[in-house]
Amino acid sequence: MGKADIHIHTVHSDGLATIEQVFDFVENETDLDVIAITDHDMFDGADEARNLAARRRYRFQVLTGMEVTTIEGHLLVLGIDKPVRSLQGLDKTIAQVHEQGGIVIAPHPMSWMIRSIGRNGLLRIHRHPHTEVYFDGFEALNPSLAGRVVARQARALNQRVLQLPETAGSDSHVLPTIGTAVTVFPGHTAEDFLRALKEGKTAIEGHYWTREEMRALVRIGPAQLWQSLVKLPARHIRRKFWRVA
Repeated sequence: MGKADIHIHTVHSDGLATIEQVFDFVENETDLDVIAITDHDMFDGADEARNLAARRRYRFQVLTGMEVTTIEGHLLVLGIDKPVRSLQGLDKTIAQVHEQGGIVIAPHPMSWMIRSIGRNGLLRIHRHPHTEVYFDGFEALNPSLAGRVVARQARALNQRVLQLPETAGSDSHVLPTIGTAVTVFPGHTAEDFLRALKEGKTAIEGHYWTREEMRALVRIGPAQLWQSLVKLPARHIRRKFWRVA
């Protein structure tokens, strides 16, 4: 069985590690077979990751991705070739991803601690699916506090009603937490992972962040907040200005 961590952030959004640092950590400190770089509303990290993976021989494979902010909350997007616009309607965003041949997963669903797709949004799309508007997976294990606070209710909704393939991802913004939650699947390649998700053959493994891991995150908190609240918004503003110009 292969292992995939499909929810990782880097310096391209509000993470603290570069793409190369993430790759070196995954290569030498984990047994992961597949990873995805999913920066907030930025495709730069995923683009750099696929180019670096093409130039060097790593034992793991890389999926492109983003964590896109929709009007109804965050949406984990994988397997795309170009960025998806932020702050659109959830249905429209999902359709655009599927038109690219990508997949969408509801990350930290129903969490009130972070922008998340709520119960109403999940049920609306479940009850009224369209050709291009549906969820491919459901993040049943997000090891962060934001994922933990509603994990029982969210997973119960999925098991009883939605019945979407379950995924897990570390939601890492720093190196030590990469691999703390993983999606397990038959095979070892990115293609195997995508096939398993479509066939509903995924499983989840991992643990919620321990007190020691949480203390480590608190120590780097100021740097992460600076990245999240200052550098990332500034990057978005510059990019929007360049487009207008």
